[in-house]
Amino acid sequence: MATKKQTVEVDTTNIEQSKRQLERRMARTRESLAETVSEIKETVEQEVSSVKKTVSGVLDFREEFQKEPLVWSLGALSAGFALGYTVGYAHKNTKGGKQTAVTAFANSMVDEISTMGQGLVIPALDAKIKELFGFEFSEMLAQIQDTKKPAARKTPRKLTAKAKAKKPTPRKPSR
Repeated sequence: MATKKQTVEVDTTNIEQSKRQLERRMARTRESLAETVSEIKETVEQEVSSVKKTVSGVLDFREEFQKEPLVWSLGALSAGFALGYTVGYAHKNTKGGKQTAVTAFANSMVDEISTMGQGLVIPALDAKIKELFGFEFSEMLAQIQDTKKPAARKTPRKLTAKAKAKKPTPRKPSR
């Protein structure tokens, strides 16, 4: 019976040693995971702060505009000109041709911009121009638009001999 008791004690000792080894491995693994998590956390925090700095610098365009107003104005003017030219060209090409997706987009964009301009921009601009220069901008635009409209063309008809006789002769200006 002594041999069975010795075997049980040896097995119990082996189990306790295995258990201790396993606990040490688990502790090392926990430490390693904790270190890895803290490294990842630090890296993410650095990246987030870097992105915050970049985005806040880009989004704070007012300060940048105050530093370089000419550059920003020229950039906005160039972008507006390029967009306007592109939309205008696409809109111009819609006359008498089939409508593609680009021309449909240009037409809808022109309509939307026109509506927004008539409702928001022109009244504000009109008030400022009247305040600064003393005339109404919208009236001037209406006059320009009226002068640009071509008059209705009348087809000339042949004059009869009687109508030619009634036609007054042009007078020479007297000096």
